[in-house]
Amino acid sequence: MNDFFAQQEQAKRNTAILVIMFICAVILIILSVYLAVTVGLFLTQIFMAQQTGWFIREFWDMDRFLWITGITIILVASGSFYRTHQLKRGGGVAVAQMLAAEPVPSNSADALLSRLLNIVEEMAIASGMPVPPVYLIAQSGINAFAAGFGPRDAVITVSQGAVELLSRDELQGVIAHEFSHILNGDISLKMRLMGLLYGITLISDCGIVMMTARGSSHHHSRERGTHPAIVLIGFMIFMVGTIGSVFADMIKRAVSRQREFLADAAAVQFTRNPEGIAGALKVIGGYKRGSRINHAATQQTSHFFFCNAVKSWENKDWWATHPPLLERIQRLQPGFNGQIKALASAKRSADVMHEAVHALEVRQGVSTGLVASADALMASIGRPDEQNLQHARNILLRIPKRLSDFAHDSFTARAVMYALLLDSESNIRTLQLNQLQKQADASVFRELLDIQPLVAKLDAELRLPLLEMLMPALKSLSRNQFDTFRRCIRILMRADDHKSGLFEYMMQRMLLRHLYPTFLKAKPLKVCFDIPEDIIDHVAEIVVLLIDHGRHEKPVRTYEFAMSAFSDGPMPDMPVLIKDQIQALDEALKKAERASPELKRRLLKSCVITVLADGQTRVVEIELVRVIADALDVPMPQMII
Repeated sequence: MNDFFAQQEQAKRNTAILVIMFICAVILIILSVYLAVTVGLFLTQIFMAQQTGWFIREFWDMDRFLWITGITIILVASGSFYRTHQLKRGGGVAVAQMLAAEPVPSNSADALLSRLLNIVEEMAIASGMPVPPVYLIAQSGINAFAAGFGPRDAVITVSQGAVELLSRDELQGVIAHEFSHILNGDISLKMRLMGLLYGITLISDCGIVMMTARGSSHHHSRERGTHPAIVLIGFMIFMVGTIGSVFADMIKRAVSRQREFLADAAAVQFTRNPEGIAGALKVIGGYKRGSRINHAATQQTSHFFFCNAVKSWENKDWWATHPPLLERIQRLQPGFNGQIKALASAKRSADVMHEAVHALEVRQGVSTGLVASADALMASIGRPDEQNLQHARNILLRIPKRLSDFAHDSFTARAVMYALLLDSESNIRTLQLNQLQKQADASVFRELLDIQPLVAKLDAELRLPLLEMLMPALKSLSRNQFDTFRRCIRILMRADDHKSGLFEYMMQRMLLRHLYPTFLKAKPLKVCFDIPEDIIDHVAEIVVLLIDHGRHEKPVRTYEFAMSAFSDGPMPDMPVLIKDQIQALDEALKKAERASPELKRRLLKSCVITVLADGQTRVVEIELVRVIADALDVPMPQMII
């Protein structure tokens, strides 16, 4: 299985293949529309030649072909552009809302929903990415999907049937499968696929409009009706549009199937429990309603789902967007005999509810050692395993329940974030609080004063996971609330002439970076740098900053060792650490986040080598590397200590 960075490169290649397939489909549709229009004109003139006075004598006509080509391309391109623009503005939330999914409150008291949220939090923290918002589809079919252009705007959507009928291990296997799609870049490809294919499916809508249009007759001004030629041509274009839908399904099938096998395998690697995801597939196979989602938007979103959401033709699994259930189960459990028992849904639902209600004793975390190898840590990026998951559970247990409850509510989550950004020095903290009191909501400020001592006592390694837990609640703020929240964050960071700590600044940067796509227009970044020389000076500044925070005894040797991992060519002299570290790091990251996946791999390996170089790794170094990784859109799991 390829590592995270290879998967990102593969996602770029898949996007190029998708565009080629889309162009081929458009060419076939143009030829089909030309054929439909020409045949329609031929048939029309047979019956109405004397009335119309025009004749089509030759099948091929360049002017007609150019007109049809232009109109078809404009129609397909405008439809694709419209849907892609709509998806980019809404992200994964737009897909969830298309299917009438509702957000699950972060502080839900429902036992089943609390179990779902806990699983998602564990997976996110173990993966090293912010906790995504969770949505619920009020459908009895067992299904789920992840959608978005990346971790920043991703959402997890689960059906009511999955919540009510899957055990915790089974639901965890399904969620792990969906996280794999996020980490491997599959959701971004699926979003682009959905946008492009929407234009193709508009052809049939155009045919319907032509068939149902009302127009005036040339000979009888008082009579209203559709010209027979328009009706006939519209019908044939509608048939071509149906063919376009077939093309769209073929493209979705070609892109989706192999990625489902990969996600199944990644879910097993994540949970180390093949019984979980295999059990979920067996429940779906034995359930009367299966994985079907009955909604008008299901067809165009079918490639997102965990299992086939659209009812397949009888014995036509080869046409579905997902592999057959039995084949997926047998890959997970090679000894499976193919027999799936019918599900007694009422008893199953009662058992699942009993499990959720009585699951008050959370598994204890295991003690683990430091990841001593840079190569081992780099290999874990985008590929978390059961050890990372167990460590995430341990972290969630160590966060005080009061803080956890505060983090799940949009009102009190703001107070927790303010508390995380307060400086450890009392004089700076007093200045921050005085300035914040003038801008923040009075009730939120009171909660801040109440919760601040508890946050101040929090272990250093728990601060970043707590920040990741805040994301869903903060994303549910209104626009006015977010604007006030953003102003308050800036006040906290600008107190005492930018003397706030570097890690606090990086937390603020990470926070706003993940919230901006929800509230503001955020254009996707394009790759601008793909050779080491493009950003090597900025990498040197990042490495020197990490060396300074690690207080290495042999900084020059550490610098040379780390930089040699980034580039084989000449390395710049070790730069002098400037006074304004925050500005230097910010400028360096703005360059690095536009680098190719391969350069990001090298940069992060240099960072990891730096913090591991002296064998005395501190929490602040580890967390700083994880925040740098987040700035590069790289989900780095916890460096377990």
